[in-house]
Amino acid sequence: MKLLTKTNVTLLSVSLLLLRCMTGSILFGTGAGKVLGWFGGFGMKTTIQYYNMSGFSAPLTYLSSYTEFIGGFLLIIGLLTRPAAFAVMINMLVATIVTMPKGFIIGGAGYPFSLMISAVIILLGGPLKYSVDCLLLQPDQLIHELRDDKQ
Repeated sequence: MKLLTKTNVTLLSVSLLLLRCMTGSILFGTGAGKVLGWFGGFGMKTTIQYYNMSGFSAPLTYLSSYTEFIGGFLLIIGLLTRPAAFAVMINMLVATIVTMPKGFIIGGAGYPFSLMISAVIILLGGPLKYSVDCLLLQPDQLIHELRDDKQ
């Protein structure tokens, strides 16, 4: 019964780790393609041209692309987790709004929306135990905070 009624701090940390790694990997891969042309991407020059056709300036294109690239990496390792999640959340909110007129499912707005919700969950949950943030902070302090929240 304890399994169904109590929060398991270790499993919660593993859950956030998996969510951070999944969300971060998707964003890092997409951002690396836009910025560096990795993973079948087109690189920054073509990305700027494409975004320009959609009405976005070059500075906003750089901001969006590097948010995905650097923000994704930071989420994977769990460094500056909450600021990275906040930046990703804003980026994916804009992507959702831009793609929404084409449709949620068929037009593809559901994809950035799901990444935005993942970023919100990471923002609210924080990095937890398995992260560079936790290594830099006092791990015992984090565990005590989690225990205090349950009471």
